Amino acid sequence: MSELMLCTRGLVSGYGRLETLHGVDVDVPRTAFTAVIGPNGSGKSTLLKTVAGLVPTWRGATLLDGQNVAGQPAHALVRRGMCMVPQGRVVFPFLTVEENLRMCGYTVPSAREVSRRVEQSYEFLPALAGRRRRLANTLSGGEQVMLSIAKVVMLRPRLLLLDEPSLGLAPKMIDIVYEKIAELAEQGLTTMVVEQNVRKALSIAEHIVVLVLGHIRYQGGVEQLEREVDLGRLFVEGKV
Repeated sequence: MSELMLCTRGLVSGYGRLETLHGVDVDVPRTAFTAVIGPNGSGKSTLLKTVAGLVPTWRGATLLDGQNVAGQPAHALVRRGMCMVPQGRVVFPFLTVEENLRMCGYTVPSAREVSRRVEQSYEFLPALAGRRRRLANTLSGGEQVMLSIAKVVMLRPRLLLLDEPSLGLAPKMIDIVYEKIAELAEQGLTTMVVEQNVRKALSIAEHIVVLVLGHIRYQGGVEQLEREVDLGRLFVEGKV
């Protein structure tokens, strides 16, 4: 079995005629917590969306467990075990918390198993249990992020992609959200997070990818990153 859960080779993608990723090679080690950081506009979210099948691959390969899945639609990748929590707290606003969770049981083979997974979600995120009958749009921002994560965990992914889960949250709630993400990673779930909160990313991640203007500037461990990359200059000047 490969040590990599996911890797891209020569990945090129973009929007319309605008190329955003320029031949990107990324490695995501199995069962590790990988953080993708870089200045605004560097293509971090595009990388996640391309890998997840939400943005078309123009050229190159995306290997999931050694199989090239580039070009496959998002729903097919979900069935292969790759799930993404997009930026912006994506919930069904006029459904209850529990209805949101049950909606994500569409790939689960039985109603009994769906119910079991819902209860396990409440055990993992107790704050949601007391709000199971509340509409999702009445939850706080942090609670909606938690619900977004719980919805994906219902599907039992092997690879979890998260796009800026800390966006717009208070510092205390960011800590809580990341504690739960770290718990999932500790349980063996391979996790890849795009994050603008560099301090938080570096405090948790085992593997760092630095993306600048659609090019990989660095990937590897945190200690070597601090020796090789001037992060202050990188984020001010946005240069490779």
